[in-house]
Amino acid sequence: MNDAINKEKRKYSILLISLSIVLVISMFISLCIGRYSIKIGEIIFYLFNKSINPTSYNVIKYLRIPRILVSVCVGCALSLSGTIYQSLFNNKLVSPDLLGVSQGASVGACFAILLGLSSVMISIFAFLMGFIAVILSLLIAKIIKNKSNIVLILSGLAVGGLMNSLVGLMKYLADNEMKLAEMTYWLLGDLSVVKMTDFYILFPVLITFSIVTIIWSHKLNIVSLGYKEAKSLGVNYKLTMIVLIIIATALTAVSVSISGTISWIGLVIPNIVRLIVGSNNKKVIPVSMLLGSIFMVIVDTFARSISPNEIPLSIITGIIGTPLFIYAIYHRRKEL
Repeated sequence: MNDAINKEKRKYSILLISLSIVLVISMFISLCIGRYSIKIGEIIFYLFNKSINPTSYNVIKYLRIPRILVSVCVGCALSLSGTIYQSLFNNKLVSPDLLGVSQGASVGACFAILLGLSSVMISIFAFLMGFIAVILSLLIAKIIKNKSNIVLILSGLAVGGLMNSLVGLMKYLADNEMKLAEMTYWLLGDLSVVKMTDFYILFPVLITFSIVTIIWSHKLNIVSLGYKEAKSLGVNYKLTMIVLIIIATALTAVSVSISGTISWIGLVIPNIVRLIVGSNNKKVIPVSMLLGSIFMVIVDTFARSISPNEIPLSIITGIIGTPLFIYAIYHRRKEL
């Protein structure tokens, strides 16, 4: 028995180490690839603080590194958020925008674009409206006075529908030249304008909430069993639900406010991970975070490399994510 447990632990440790190595390699390759290609030697010289071509230096420092770091954080945050939501509601078809956070963020961003505000203000408006959308979803569920998770999900769908209508209205009011194009691009996901300040905002939030979620992973396992089981095992069901919903919402809101709406990651990655390591969130959470980061780095590298004009991220995530999701559904069809 102990040998079997130790073997499983070794396999899991090897998986984590392997994914970490793949992440570092994918980040290094991403530094080289783009419309302006950079030689490996130049990157090594840059890392060791040696002089290189000024153009390569500026591309690495001001464009590639901030973008890669933010893509790692966004992929990690959306995957973690998806894992939390799917476990809380015991539904593997749930995504991070369940309670309308992405749709609310879209309203905030489009409104800021319509007003002609700066990229910083666009992010702030997106973040605030994302949280407002979630608060509306929770308030509607509370007014209905039904403790069922289905009511909360339906409330989120209603708020999401309202927010999508408001986005449509603002796209209708926008001029056809600049603002409409900017809105459309933001709504499909874009990391072309990120800076190191975005990373400095996102990283502390991600680290803090990741640590809390990993520590509470056993509670997440218990809560996914339902109210009665959680109560019998001594877990405060309501408090755990509220705290984890706030964490998942904050992760999604901060990510979306910086990157725009990016589909599929929070839905597909947790399902793929469960095929690999099972349903225990103590194992699922770290692997989801690593795999989500790798996926996002690869997607962003493709988005800025395969065409003269940058391709919006959600187009790439949809093309890659759809077959992966179908594969995950097929292999988990008996559990759905």
